[in-house]
Amino acid sequence: MATIFENKKIEKNDTENRMRFPSKANIGHLPFACSNDGQSGKLQVIDEKGFQWTLTCRKQNGMIYFTDGWKEFREGKRIRDGHRITLYKEDDSFASGEAQYKITVKDK
Repeated sequence: MATIFENKKIEKNDTENRMRFPSKANIGHLPFACSNDGQSGKLQVIDEKGFQWTLTCRKQNGMIYFTDGWKEFREGKRIRDGHRITLYKEDDSFASGEAQYKITVKDK
């Protein structure tokens, strides 16, 4: 079973330095997520090909951003304006009992 945290259409600003999530994005409920401005946390995600990426989440002025690792992920996945990213958690209880965070990228 999967829990979707965010399904976001990529905008021009997201294809530059960092990816911004709406202030009411579900990503703020992730266990790693920072609760106060200026805090950050790391998130390990697995893409649709099984490759693992490390993204840093930072909260600033009430907004949540992917900062460190975002550029590498964006370039590696060839993300462009209009693509859609889905971030979700899959319960992997059969294998390890731990949740795995996954991320998919879809064309326009």
